[in-house]
Formats: sequence, structure tokens, C-alpha cells
Amino acid sequence: MSDLDMALFRAAMADLPAGVSIVTTTAAGGSPRGATVSAVASVSLSPAMLLVCLDQRSDTLAALARGRHFLVHIAADGQQEHVMRFAGKGADKFIDAAWHAGMSGQPQLAGATAVFDCVVAELVSGGDHTIVLGEITAIQHEPENTPVVYHRRRLAPAPAA
Repeated sequence: MSDLDMALFRAAMADLPAGVSIVTTTAAGGSPRGATVSAVASVSLSPAMLLVCLDQRSDTLAALARGRHFLVHIAADGQQEHVMRFAGKGADKFIDAAWHAGMSGQPQLAGATAVFDCVVAELVSGGDHTIVLGEITAIQHEPENTPVVYHRRRLAPAPAA
């Protein structure tokens, strides 16, 4: 795979519309951590599980271990600023973000379309990312909020069905 044109790979993948989510958790000392992700998928109904993919250099991933809780927020229209902030590096992602200690005590952002409270079931290496398998323990759903999608390097509200 060393001959693969990475610019072409990125351009082709940008044509795949993806839902946008923000993963949050707390570090060992209790400080909040978070990251924007586009790789989220349902894995199982019994038990209810999902997966998220995090860059191996992520501070958010560093805070996760088997048995730790994390939240997956399906980003809603109006949260584009949060999505961009949490996509970057740094410790100030939660400044000016409306959040509280939510389900299982993890940092919960206000206004998401849905929030899944998960427990890390398994961490699987996948290239330069880690696939985090989470068993879902609770869900909050606000179906009146419109989710955000990422397509051709732009954020936009998901089209109505």
C-alpha cells in the first residue's frame, strides 16, 4: 500500500458524506477531553454497541481504557463551531462550550441530536487510528435537532428525509 496516492485517497474519501460526532470523556485527573470524529457506526443490537475511530495521538484516546465511560454526541446544526474546535488539538476545547457533567459523570455538550453513554469494551489498532468499541449504557435523543454531515470538506445540516 506504500504506492497509494494519499492525496487521492483523501479526495476520494471527502466525497463520502459522513455524520459528525464529538466524543467526550475525562482524563484520570478529571479534566475533560474531547474530539470530533466522522467514523462512528452501529455494531450490535444485543448488546447495543457502537464504534468510534480515534487518532492514536489523540488526548481523548489517551484518556480511554477498557471499562471507562465516554459519550458520543451526534452533532446538531448550530454546533458547527464546536465541531471545528473539537477537531483541533489543545486543552481549551471546552471553553465557551455549554456542557455539564452528564450521564455517568462525563462531559456532556448541550444541543446534540443524540448522546450515547458508552463503556469501552475493546480497543483495536487500525493503522494510525484506534477503533474503540463501546457498549451503550444510556441514550438521550432530541429528534427535533437536525444532524450535521461532513461532505467535500464542508459541514452542513443533513438533508431532510
